[in-house]
Amino acid sequence: MTFASTASTSGETGARQNTLEKLKEFYRHLDSAALSKLADIYHQQTVLIDPVGRHAGIDALRNYFEKLLAQTQHCRFDIQQTLTDGEDTVLIWKMFYAHPRINKGKERVLEGSSHLRFSENRVIYQRDYYDLGAMLYEHVPVLGSVVKALKSRLSS
Repeated sequence: MTFASTASTSGETGARQNTLEKLKEFYRHLDSAALSKLADIYHQQTVLIDPVGRHAGIDALRNYFEKLLAQTQHCRFDIQQTLTDGEDTVLIWKMFYAHPRINKGKERVLEGSSHLRFSENRVIYQRDYYDLGAMLYEHVPVLGSVVKALKSRLSS
């Protein structure tokens, strides 16, 4: 797959940067109240892909976040680094979250990254990369020990 790079005007770049700042703030304080800001950040036809699945359209994205937030005690992100090259932006982040059934509800930290593309100064594509096993599977009784054993065998 190839992606064409188009020249942007400084106004488009400024507007995209403004959206990027809104996105960072959204994830910094992720809660149900923040979901009202989705349309300011994400394009109506946005696609978010992560290890959990593919979420197409802003309504599907809103539903995904609502379910995520209903299951966690809290979830927030610390954006460590932002890398932009033409039309592509990559965010390097740490997610801080607590789930009542994982680690006895104590806060966990997960590192990951997001690849973003914009259209009409909104995020139209987001691909999140993180270790779903470290986030979830390693904390499920029996399954957790199997995942950890497999990781250990693969790293030897």
